[in-house]
Amino acid sequence: MNKKIVTILLIGAAFFLNACQKNIDVFVPDAGQPNSADTTWNSTVAPTAAVFSLQTNLLVEPLRDSFEVNTTSTRVINTSNGLQITFPPNSCVTSTGAAITGKVYLEIRFIKTKGDMILANKPTSSNGSMLVSGGEIFLSITKDGQPVKLAPGVKIYFHYADAPTYQQMKLFVGDESNPGQVNWLPTTNTSSLDTVIVGPQSYDIVTSHLRWINCDYFYDTTGISRSLISTNLPSNYTNANTAAFLVFRELRSVLSMHADANERRFISDKVPNGKLVTVVVISKQGNDYFLGKESATTGVNVTVNNVQKVNVTPIKTSLADIRAYLATL
Repeated sequence: MNKKIVTILLIGAAFFLNACQKNIDVFVPDAGQPNSADTTWNSTVAPTAAVFSLQTNLLVEPLRDSFEVNTTSTRVINTSNGLQITFPPNSCVTSTGAAITGKVYLEIRFIKTKGDMILANKPTSSNGSMLVSGGEIFLSITKDGQPVKLAPGVKIYFHYADAPTYQQMKLFVGDESNPGQVNWLPTTNTSSLDTVIVGPQSYDIVTSHLRWINCDYFYDTTGISRSLISTNLPSNYTNANTAAFLVFRELRSVLSMHADANERRFISDKVPNGKLVTVVVISKQGNDYFLGKESATTGVNVTVNNVQKVNVTPIKTSLADIRAYLATL
């Protein structure tokens, strides 16, 4: 072979191998993954933070229905998850108070399990005090895409089965003034427009409220010692990408663990000691989801500040498996 041709081939091969080596040396991260762990805690979490998309992705679609409003007939809606809603005649008016007839559309959420309370981000507390829930309900009504109100003096009726039931149940309404969290407040309407009727195996709720309501009672902590429960997490789990909850084993109670940016932890309000609980941590980092869960008995090994630290190590988990776990709570 001509020496000149051999030389050209050798030079070309050298360039090719060098180019391949350069490609090997370039690291390309998986799409959607963070370049490095974000360990920053924020005094104010931006609306674009991963924790908000986490809450959106956990949320289950509401039930949807409709009925014809008229001047003579009561309308009864039976949902697929066991909630019955009864509307009297002339029940709806526009936002300006004008009477409505014709079809209106309903969006309904009915939450009875502790796992669903986490999925919907609707813990059971009232101004920091622990509640025991008999069921949370959301109802909105629209016509032609516009919100509809209940007519003055109108009350609607909710009925559903539950066991056991508790005579001390009262009606609470959801204060949604904080977009990140509903605060349950006792109804201020002491008339027959807001009532919980407790049956042997069912609750009947009479109310003049739309949107979020809750059948609850305050857990009595009179004479009971209490502690704060705190998470101890790896550094990349922050209030910008993570939510934490305290779930009570023997009560239908779920408390949000609030972010303490200064101490870089999630911490509960004071809870009664001697209760079996599970600390549940859910996080979204890049395109991945993480679940951590750790059982504890409240009031064990508390610090001098009356704080009980619980070590939680989340692991990468699919959304489907997170939902499957929450269904067991």
